[in-house]
Amino acid sequence: MILLPAEVKSMLKNRFKRTIRSVRRQRDFGFFDVIRLSIRLAVRNASKHPLFTILNIGGLALGIAATFVLSLYVQQELTYDRHFEDHDRIYRITTDFFNMGGFAKSQNQLLDHLPDALPELELATRFDKGFQSTTVVTAGRTYDESRYFFVDSTFFRMFSYRFLAGRRDNVMRGPDAVVISDETALKYFGSTAEAMGRTLLVGKEKRAYRIEGVVETPPRRSHLIADLWLPLEARERQTYWTNIEYYNYVKLRPGAGLEDLERSLEHLLRRHAHPAAQSGETYGAWRASSRAVTFDVQPLADIYLHSDHQFEIAPGGNPTQVYILGVIGIFIILVAGANYVNLTTAHSSIRAREIGVKKTLGARRGSLIQQFLSEAVVAAVLATVIAAGVAVIMLDVFEYVTGNVLVESLFTSMWPMAALAGLAVGVGLLAGLYPAFYLSSFPPVRILKGEWTATGGSGLRSGLVVMQFAIATGLGIGSLVIYQQLSYMQSADKGFEHEGVVVIENVDVLGDHAETFRQEVERHEVVSGSSFAGRTPTGTGVAAYNFRTPMMEESISIQTFRGDEDFLPTLGMRLLAGRNFSGDLASDSSAVILNESAVRVLGLGNEPIGREVNEGQHVIGVVRDFHFQSLRETIEPVAVTYLTGGRQLLLKVGRRDAADFVASLAELWRRFSPDEEMRYGFLDENFERLAEEERMLSRAVTFFTLLAVLIACAGLFGLTAFAVQRRTKEIGIRKVFGATAAAVVVLLSKDVARLVLIAFVAAAPVAFLALDDWLADFAYRIDLGAVPFVLAGGGALVLALLTVGYHAIRAASIQPVESLRYE
Repeated sequence: MILLPAEVKSMLKNRFKRTIRSVRRQRDFGFFDVIRLSIRLAVRNASKHPLFTILNIGGLALGIAATFVLSLYVQQELTYDRHFEDHDRIYRITTDFFNMGGFAKSQNQLLDHLPDALPELELATRFDKGFQSTTVVTAGRTYDESRYFFVDSTFFRMFSYRFLAGRRDNVMRGPDAVVISDETALKYFGSTAEAMGRTLLVGKEKRAYRIEGVVETPPRRSHLIADLWLPLEARERQTYWTNIEYYNYVKLRPGAGLEDLERSLEHLLRRHAHPAAQSGETYGAWRASSRAVTFDVQPLADIYLHSDHQFEIAPGGNPTQVYILGVIGIFIILVAGANYVNLTTAHSSIRAREIGVKKTLGARRGSLIQQFLSEAVVAAVLATVIAAGVAVIMLDVFEYVTGNVLVESLFTSMWPMAALAGLAVGVGLLAGLYPAFYLSSFPPVRILKGEWTATGGSGLRSGLVVMQFAIATGLGIGSLVIYQQLSYMQSADKGFEHEGVVVIENVDVLGDHAETFRQEVERHEVVSGSSFAGRTPTGTGVAAYNFRTPMMEESISIQTFRGDEDFLPTLGMRLLAGRNFSGDLASDSSAVILNESAVRVLGLGNEPIGREVNEGQHVIGVVRDFHFQSLRETIEPVAVTYLTGGRQLLLKVGRRDAADFVASLAELWRRFSPDEEMRYGFLDENFERLAEEERMLSRAVTFFTLLAVLIACAGLFGLTAFAVQRRTKEIGIRKVFGATAAAVVVLLSKDVARLVLIAFVAAAPVAFLALDDWLADFAYRIDLGAVPFVLAGGGALVLALLTVGYHAIRAASIQPVESLRYE
């Protein structure tokens, strides 16, 4: 006979008949009856313990929302351009020559020769991109458009844009044809149907184009996004291969592969490019030299993440950033799942008697496991419903705090909803698996006799707490190191004065009036210097020329900047030897100024001034090395040559005066060029643009690190509440024997402090290795010091102690008599 405690007898007296009926009916229940009963039991248990429910479901909701958002981000980045039909058979051909780093564009004549060399070719298209905004006039209104392509008649046959009006096989065949997006049609005419056949007047010449088609606005997940597609005008065919004109894409026949295309391109080099070079060398010698033309083939789906060529159609992604944020998403759901397991197993002492009664009345372990798994899934589904709303808010908060858009939209189709539902069920089953087997293993006889307490699982709970804080600490270290590297990139000496320099990109459109415009601008009180230039550091232009000393057998390609005698002073470049250009010396037209790296690679030694490079070109000065690319890249050799006029105008102004100055500058520009918009920028903003990937990563890691810490602390808060509840009598006895409140706080805090320190020891070496590998991608980087590790570890410890401290201080303040009465 089992001797039941008084409270159990009272409970059985009130619920015995109802429990008997429930247990017996389970044998005849169908699947949906079991689910319905499980939901009812889950709701009943949740309502009895609101703190436990809020912490459990709230933590799961935050974890699911963060993981869902990050998984959508990863999916978005990895699926660029995969919506095009036959994307796996479409390739872009890029080129390089003079070792200039590679160009996304390639030669004009390439696609004229390729069909003869490549029988596997199905389609080929060449197109170009508008690199500055243009005006569009229609229905009496004027619009500025910046996203437009110049395409040939095969463009829409290769890329499967969805046509809402017109036919993809029958557009862009005439010189006056134009295709627009549906968003553009709505903007211009109010509807797609009204757009067909209408006329657009494009550019300052107001050339007329007739709308032949309207396509659905391409998804954001493409590097081929535009609002207008204009016809590609025929250009004079170039016979030399060191000139780039178009973006060249090809589509191969089914069964053909990358090797076929690469073999055909090699044939073109041997048959056409090498003879056109007229180098007098054998093909092998020419291919091995810096003068050779080379091709690179890129699958369409790889362009966004894995291409960093010059003149890209659109900014690319960062695969490292994608992988990092994907791993963070996994970490966050692990932290949230660990919370569920911890809180559920800690809560087991409260549910032990319920389990004992059910087992005594005949409930099988399998049915109990099913019940607890169902409760976990129900909790996860409820958390997911909340997470759907939290995810939307999370994206808005992320954009507000960081200024970056992580994911454009969450629920544009059914698959994100299906993915979210699948995530809910998966998280519920995985998180509920251990608690289900653990809780269902309780011995009923010892429970009901009061001889057993749910002390099991404490090792697992400690391990999960360590895992949570190891993840949070590792993410914290990563966030601090990324921030340090970003700060270093922003504050590092660039080798010249880039702040407060305004760059007018298209001053060449003023023609003979450019110098008069410059003189007018220099009268402005905030302008301290100006210079005409053909290229600026961090600018979009690129130029490289071959240089060779009389002692060298082969010339080498060197990045080249061209500017007038004010180029160096305006940019604050530092002359280390020699002199600057002079407008009074005609001989300076053939002079060159080198940076330190160029002096080294040309082998000019310690006395480069006056030395000859090329034929009749002499070195007149040496400037300090300066950065003109991202700090990911090493400083390259640079040559500066003299140019009396240029397409760009550099203006040195005070940064505080920039806003007012630009307004007056625009007004002055309109006097000289009323029909052409002035394009300008700031040189320091160009450097910030080069560091945008690191800035985005820093903000994203920091944002989601704080979420992970919040979830971990919420779980620790709940665990501490249960721990204090179990040790209430112990605390009362200790206080009766003289323990102070401070001693009680230390007693309850030391275990947590130990676990956090273990977490730090586990996280620190892993974080060091991962971050050192990330920093290896930068030519100029910080050294991994102790500061971020100490700050992250100390911060985690302080947050953990503050979380525990609330319950510890509250328990220490309770009178011993009340503690000893606690049951």
